[in-house]
Amino acid sequence: MFCSLKVAFLLLWMALVPGHAAQAQAMATADVPPLAFGAMFQQYPQARQITWRRFEDWYQASYTQSQTYRLVRFNSNGDVEATGQDMALSALSIPIKHTLTTYYPTRTFCRAIEVTNARTGGLTYEMATCETAVSRTVTLTADGRKIPRPE
Repeated sequence: MFCSLKVAFLLLWMALVPGHAAQAQAMATADVPPLAFGAMFQQYPQARQITWRRFEDWYQASYTQSQTYRLVRFNSNGDVEATGQDMALSALSIPIKHTLTTYYPTRTFCRAIEVTNARTGGLTYEMATCETAVSRTVTLTADGRKIPRPE
């Protein structure tokens, strides 16, 4: 009985509280603003296997190019807000590795992406967990500081 109440509470909490996994919403190509869609193909003609997601106020195209996973985030006007590409987890800085082991000791991370802000040139690092039931993305600066995501 206690276990089933605990599970019910967890499921209710997951449904009511927006989490990090819900931050990037998959979307159909037809729902991407025309200027963002056009900019993708104009600026990245070599992109293959493109998928779109809504990410905060941006439209993120994830794709492969030259056998590397990449992403680009556009605003609705087709301006590039950020670009990113896969990197090896082993290549993460020591402060980032320290933050991940300190704050997420039970999580298994399977992907790291180095993201460059197109306006400032600032770098952030997004690490995705491998767990599918409660998958999340953790965003950190190069010195390991956590960057909160808007709810």
